[in-house]
Amino acid sequence: MVFMFVCLPVALAQPGPTVPGEPVSGDREGVVSKLMGIVGPSEPSQMTEKKRFHLYVLSVAGPVPLLGEAVGAGVSQWENSPKEWGQGWGAYGERFGSNLAYNSVRQTITYGTSIAFQEDNRYFASHKHGFWARTGYAVLSTVTARHPDGRRAFSVSSVTGIVGASAISSIWGPRSWQGVGNISENAGISFATTAGFNIVREFLPDLLHRPHK
Repeated sequence: MVFMFVCLPVALAQPGPTVPGEPVSGDREGVVSKLMGIVGPSEPSQMTEKKRFHLYVLSVAGPVPLLGEAVGAGVSQWENSPKEWGQGWGAYGERFGSNLAYNSVRQTITYGTSIAFQEDNRYFASHKHGFWARTGYAVLSTVTARHPDGRRAFSVSSVTGIVGASAISSIWGPRSWQGVGNISENAGISFATTAGFNIVREFLPDLLHRPHK
C-alpha cells in the first residue's frame, strides 16, 4: 500500500518535461492540489467540529480508504491471508468487506475519542531538516496528536482506534485472528502501515514540487 501511494503521486506529478521556474500547468496544478489534500496541511489550523466530521467521513468513505482497502485485500488474497477464507472472487469480497469494516470501526472510535480528548490527528509538515529527522517525526506522528494549546502529545484517540478495531475485528474474523497475540499482531500491522503513510505524507510535497529535468 505504501508503494502504491509513493509511485502513484510520482507518476501523476510527471506529465512531461518542464523547465525549472516555469509556471505549473493547469492540469498538473489540479493534480498537485488533490494530492496535497491527501498529504494534509503544512501548517496547524483550527480544528472545528464541522471540519472534524468532514475528515471523518472522508476517512471512512473517501477515495483513499476505498482504494487502499481494495489494494490491501488484493495483497491478502495473494498471500492467502487469512487462509480460512481461501481464494476466488468470493474470498476477495470477504477480505475487502472485512477491511472496510475494520477501517470504519477504527475511524469511528478515533473520531469519537478525539472529540472527548480534543485531539487533532491531522498530519502536519515537520519543517525539520534531514532524512532521519523527518522520518522520525513522521513515525512518531502515528501515536501523537496536536492539542488545543498547540503542543503535540500522546494520541489517545489514534491508539484507541487501532487497538479497538483490531480487537473488534477478531469477532467476525477467523480463528487465526483471535487471541491476544493475533490481535496485537494486527494492531502492529496497522501502526506500521500508518507510519509508512505518514512518511509518504512528509516527503510527497518534495516530490511534487521538485523541478523536472
